[in-house]
Amino acid sequence: MPSPERVLVLDGQTTQGLACVRSLGRAGHTVYVASPLRRPLAAWSRYCRAHVRLDETIAGFAALRAWARRQGVGIVLPQRERSCLLCDAEREQWEAAGIVLGCGPEDMLLRAFDKARTLELAVACGMRIPPTRFPRTLAEAHAAAEAIGYPCILKPRFSDFWDGGRFQADHGARYVPDPAALEAAVAACRRGESWPLVQGIVAGRGKGVFALCDRGAPVAWFGHERLRDVRPSGSGSSLRRSIPLDPRLHAPAARLLAAMAWHGPVMVEFRDDGAGEPCLIEVNGRFWGSLELAVASGVDFPALWVALLRGERVAATTAYETGVTVRWAWGDVKRLLYVVAGAPPGCPEPYPSVLQGLREVLGPQPAGTRSETWRPDDRWPGVGEWMQGIGGLGGVFRTTFARALRRTPPAAPPPPPRLADIPKRATPAPGSHAAEVMRP
Repeated sequence: MPSPERVLVLDGQTTQGLACVRSLGRAGHTVYVASPLRRPLAAWSRYCRAHVRLDETIAGFAALRAWARRQGVGIVLPQRERSCLLCDAEREQWEAAGIVLGCGPEDMLLRAFDKARTLELAVACGMRIPPTRFPRTLAEAHAAAEAIGYPCILKPRFSDFWDGGRFQADHGARYVPDPAALEAAVAACRRGESWPLVQGIVAGRGKGVFALCDRGAPVAWFGHERLRDVRPSGSGSSLRRSIPLDPRLHAPAARLLAAMAWHGPVMVEFRDDGAGEPCLIEVNGRFWGSLELAVASGVDFPALWVALLRGERVAATTAYETGVTVRWAWGDVKRLLYVVAGAPPGCPEPYPSVLQGLREVLGPQPAGTRSETWRPDDRWPGVGEWMQGIGGLGGVFRTTFARALRRTPPAAPPPPPRLADIPKRATPAPGSHAAEVMRP
């Protein structure tokens, strides 16, 4: 039996970070947590040995590496795209310190992090994708939107962008109801030379298949469906349920992951109306926000990933319990704020009323629903969830509820920053995908 490992979990403010800490702590590993926050969610867990505050820059990660080496850490598990890229930017230094990184190299990571590359690979694998174009000028963006039809979606190519000193988060896809709204949306989604994708709207319920891959070969699978999204217009979920692995999702996802030569955890997200071919939406090449649901259903992805990183053999499995429902309570609170703010212009999705939003937060949940953060044997994260959430409530309030009260459009964003050359490995490559990809 291999000896326990010392593992550093990054992005401890995320729900997937908490799921990793609990999983690895129960398995007997010594777990540390790093986060930009002073008291992140995962640090409230009884399984967290110690936590450190992290500055998300190259220098900050170098300081973290020195700290990890002093603690005898053997494995680092980044939870977000920016953490993966910042770790990989100095992979040789981490490895020289005797620390294994729980993410692949940049050339592999960008197959998932760069949405244009992901969609091109998907088309090559024979998968259905939304009608999509990749403009490189404002004129091309107008032409693309006209060809696809309004309302359409503008989606940034990258979830995080490098501003010359650190990564900045993007604010996700934007609905564009008409030509008059297009230029402001392009300005908000464009980052340097990375122009946003223009996509058509695809009907159906959001479904995900999740895998752990060993150099392109999946060794564990899991499936779930969303019951409530944090943003009613589309986002991660606040209520979700495990479902049987659907061959209509499983088979194309397996082809795509093999083409990507993926190594590590990954989520493949689809829209499925139950009638036609499922439509690929995106690939998240990291642990996902609903990781706790997979663990609760019997697929312990964090423990399996650590085993792979330690060179152990992991037997392939697709077995897990279906019908398990997990609720992220703070996600429902944020959902209520989005409900109060109202549907974004051009949103085609049915939007809940304020009364319905209140019922979702305060009313009964599906039978057997479990909490994302509270557990009988690890209760404090249930408190930490609210402490962390309340601390960040100001930003959520400003972007949702206050805007609805003012009834004014958001201020125009500042000009996009130029992408810095350093660190080159952590900087997305300039847009080179001018070819059109159109699928019904």
